[in-house]
Amino acid sequence: MATEAAARPTGRAIVISIMKSGTHLMQELMVALGYGIYGQARITPDLRPVLDEATRRRVAALVLDEKALAELESSDERGFIEATDRAWRALAWAWQIRLGMPLIARYGRAVIETELVEQARRRSASSDFAETPSGVCWILSELDVHKVDGHFLEEWVCTGEPRIIFNYRDPRDVVLSMINFLAGRTAQGYGNYNDFAIFNRILQAKGSLEEQLSYALTDPSFPGYRAYENALWLLNHPNVCKVSFEELVGPQGGGSATAQLAAVRRVLDFLGSDADPEVLADRVYRRDAFSFFKGQIGSWREVFTPQHVELFRKRSGDVLPLYGYR
Repeated sequence: MATEAAARPTGRAIVISIMKSGTHLMQELMVALGYGIYGQARITPDLRPVLDEATRRRVAALVLDEKALAELESSDERGFIEATDRAWRALAWAWQIRLGMPLIARYGRAVIETELVEQARRRSASSDFAETPSGVCWILSELDVHKVDGHFLEEWVCTGEPRIIFNYRDPRDVVLSMINFLAGRTAQGYGNYNDFAIFNRILQAKGSLEEQLSYALTDPSFPGYRAYENALWLLNHPNVCKVSFEELVGPQGGGSATAQLAAVRRVLDFLGSDADPEVLADRVYRRDAFSFFKGQIGSWREVFTPQHVELFRKRSGDVLPLYGYR
């Protein structure tokens, strides 16, 4: 549920949240700050960006050809909204491609490689991220520095925009949470990514949670397997704001109010917001979030056997101290 509306920010933000690391916490915080949300598989209409007429015209100019732009000028209000909505969706897909998102496996070529998306890619290939609508927070599960369009990296290095926030969680809890999610234990299922259906079937074929854990900790193709290694550049970059699930979840998730308030204040300072951190801290934890299961710190300790601890140590044990976990 969205909170009462805040003043709309004038800038742009990208939240890189490793899958199952408490993305809903960051989303609630950014919504409370007035951002429209783009990037996740399931975003309710009330959270999506609201584009004014001037923004719609700028988006249309980036995406549409001369003929379509001319037709736009003679269209009625409904036609204008529908055409510019299509242009915005195409531009947003084009930017996800430029940011290196694995869209083909998630949605299929027929969804991504449409004529309008291809046109948006061509026409906006040299555009800056600053030309995307303001007041939008893009929430992505990864940002592989080797797959991102170099023009975006140059813009970010030179201008410091968009503001990038990196959200992570104890990787052992992430493995457990991903299993619960993909096995269909969350209230609203495992989402609409096509590749997730593959792992749902595999996990359901396992006879127990113990077997599911053993599988997830040994299959390199399991979602998130190398996520922490690939995100080390984000963890170490001084211009990225780092926030952990353990800090942000607060008392309801087994954390502390002090750590939660400090994390919220750190995000606000990073974004240049003068919002009240104490008010916002009360809004981030939601049990009705789409992928919510338990949302607790350290749940892995209840289910990992000594064998699982050893499997994780062999797989990713080196990343634990790098992220501050033991």
